[in-house]
Amino acid sequence: METALGIKRWFVDNNVSIRIQLDECHGVNSYFYARKTCFFIPEPFSTLSVFFEQLSLILTYAGIVQGIFVTLLLNSKSVRESRANLFLSILLLAMSFSVLHILYAGRIMTHFSIKAFRLGDPTFFLIAPLLWFYTQELTGHKAKQSFRLTVHFIPFLVLIFSSLILKKIPSDDPVIVHLNGHSHWLAILFWVFVVVQFSVYLFFINKRWLSYQRFIEQEVSNTENVSIAWVRFFMGIFLGITLFFLLVLINLIHHGNMAWINRTIAVIFSLSIFALGYKGILQKEVFQFDDAEIPASSPSPETVVKKPDQQLIDRLRLFMEDEKPYLDPELTLSSLAKQLNLSRSVLSHLINEGVGDNFYDFVNKYRVEQVKEFMNDPKMKHFSLLGVALEAGFKSKSTFNLIFKRFTGLTPTEYMKTVPK
Repeated sequence: METALGIKRWFVDNNVSIRIQLDECHGVNSYFYARKTCFFIPEPFSTLSVFFEQLSLILTYAGIVQGIFVTLLLNSKSVRESRANLFLSILLLAMSFSVLHILYAGRIMTHFSIKAFRLGDPTFFLIAPLLWFYTQELTGHKAKQSFRLTVHFIPFLVLIFSSLILKKIPSDDPVIVHLNGHSHWLAILFWVFVVVQFSVYLFFINKRWLSYQRFIEQEVSNTENVSIAWVRFFMGIFLGITLFFLLVLINLIHHGNMAWINRTIAVIFSLSIFALGYKGILQKEVFQFDDAEIPASSPSPETVVKKPDQQLIDRLRLFMEDEKPYLDPELTLSSLAKQLNLSRSVLSHLINEGVGDNFYDFVNKYRVEQVKEFMNDPKMKHFSLLGVALEAGFKSKSTFNLIFKRFTGLTPTEYMKTVPK
């Protein structure tokens, strides 16, 4: 076959793409894939594919640099005391290593070649547990150093030790020959474990996030410093990654073609590093509750059985009207309970069952009424709407507008027009 310069050929050996510069045949670009099948792509499509190839390389290299940079930034003096940032930085490093392994296994990273990782890349099994611990830290549940902490990393450790043992065994050993002969099924087994692990951890992360969201509605009156709504963002990212891994598994089962998978994973991980790094840096520290303040998963028996005492309800309402504790933007259920000399669980039961609100709505209804009162007060006419909201105990304009309209049906500006001048 006649040749000419310019064609690029891809050969896949043991699921790792190795780029080889070859001659050109008959003026068309040839790409060579696993199982030694060859097909030809017309020149315009080849040019486009080369463009996307170069773009993917830029993204992956930039992702690696970003992961290292954000890791250093998250562990700088100003933020290194945050355990949440510690887990996030380890997560970014793990993903960066996976990208490096995909790009350079068997060439520069000879000690981490595909033969050493014939069972699969063990860093994949670090990602989901690190996500879990990051969520734990954000929700005020400290990850304690114990055997239970180590359990989460057993799949990673097992794969590491197994890979190191296999690396020491000669390539002509019957065990290695057998594994090489069943590499396709090993790959399927690896991806089954990855998909299952990601799915299980995402389920519990979502469960913990929903539980925390319910908790803060019962504990705080302003959610600006405690809301972790951005957790939904990274849950969406890793749900997408999990679905892609499921696609990888289905592809392996039905086709066994890994030619496109490794490079795609590298690009997806790099984009995820960008997103997580950017959002992680911007994420504010959440309010840390004491362990004693975080309630049990179920209420105490006495608060469930007993009906709310009407005298206590009246006492609560009178205290709110006379003392106006809601003017404090940092008011919490625990702090209000101390002012009333009640236990947290009793006060929570009074508000939930006696009044019919959660703590968040209960307090902010008083703030809305206070805003209305301020709007009618001639002494407050020189205040802006935001100034009035801050005086009433709100912490931000967006929250004030949202809550005011929810309880009145009007925006603050619309309501202001109804106030007699």
